[in-house]
Amino acid sequence: MGIRYTFPVWLFQSERITPVKVLITGAAGFIGSHITKAFCRRHAVTVLVRKRSRRDFLARYPVNVLEGDLRDKLSIEAAVKDQELIVHAGGKVGDWGPYQDFLETNVEGSLHLIEAVAPVTRVIFLSSCAVLGEEDCPEPKEEGAPYKPVCPYAFESILPSGMNHYRITKTIAEQMLIQKATLKGVDLSVIRPVWVFGPREFHAGPYEYCKTVLDGLPAMAGSRRNRLHVIFVEDLARLILRVAEKQKPGIHVYTAGNPEVPLMDDYWALYCKALGRPKPPIFPPFLLYPLAILLELLWTFAGAKEPPLITRARLYMFRASNVYGTRKLQEDFGFDAFTPLDRAVRKTVRWWRLNGYL
Repeated sequence: MGIRYTFPVWLFQSERITPVKVLITGAAGFIGSHITKAFCRRHAVTVLVRKRSRRDFLARYPVNVLEGDLRDKLSIEAAVKDQELIVHAGGKVGDWGPYQDFLETNVEGSLHLIEAVAPVTRVIFLSSCAVLGEEDCPEPKEEGAPYKPVCPYAFESILPSGMNHYRITKTIAEQMLIQKATLKGVDLSVIRPVWVFGPREFHAGPYEYCKTVLDGLPAMAGSRRNRLHVIFVEDLARLILRVAEKQKPGIHVYTAGNPEVPLMDDYWALYCKALGRPKPPIFPPFLLYPLAILLELLWTFAGAKEPPLITRARLYMFRASNVYGTRKLQEDFGFDAFTPLDRAVRKTVRWWRLNGYL
């Protein structure tokens, strides 16, 4: 029996919600800006953004903007003061860059935050399903599965992947926050989203895929057997709002994702349909591995700030099957208002087009 998709009627129910003072880190980013949108309709929101961060996604929302950096302990201490809830969505995300950059933001920044909050302040931490590993695994990984952040890519020992830097530092941050929150008596909910897509996304895969399709590439690396667990960013933002308003005392870890997991090939086909273009034929990703290694070497030696289009991590994801258990979050908070996948993809493509990105 399929999942019954319903409109999020709980948003309009007459339950009494007491507004609270909320600080959102990473609010200028893709996911953080959607979280801000969801929260500012019902709560007093302060956002922490870096001085050089773009703020066009935040300009339309009634929020208090603070300039600061997770790496700056003093700015974090000032930002969390008198806040009742912290939604920690800030961090360095991606598959490129030196380990130190990931460490300073994801680990040291999270440490500054948890050390600064008072015991009465609740915390929601946006972690990642990547802490459980992204190796080819057709069986769902539940929240209690062992941490497995390192994927053994070819030549990983001499050419470390930035994707592993991300996974390792998110794992350290999650473990550290749980330990510190336990010692301080802080209520902490860890949310591990699966792959997030939607409007304002430019670096997680779908946008680059659509650009490549429109550029007319005749074929792409891929597989017809692997599944990709995804969640629409607007659903994730509403879900985090739900957790915040019904947060349970103590330490809790949840995976956030759609109950139904599509084949990756079918997922990409939805984008092609929304673009009005035929889906390019696929070929085995391993054929491009030598090119990926060469490009990563060249980009690394050149000190490039942005990754090449083809990397070992990206090729691996095109063939790996990744599914995660999500029932715990749905059972604890009664959230089943997931947007149908085809509608969410159409909405995403339409936003890119209306805003001139496609």
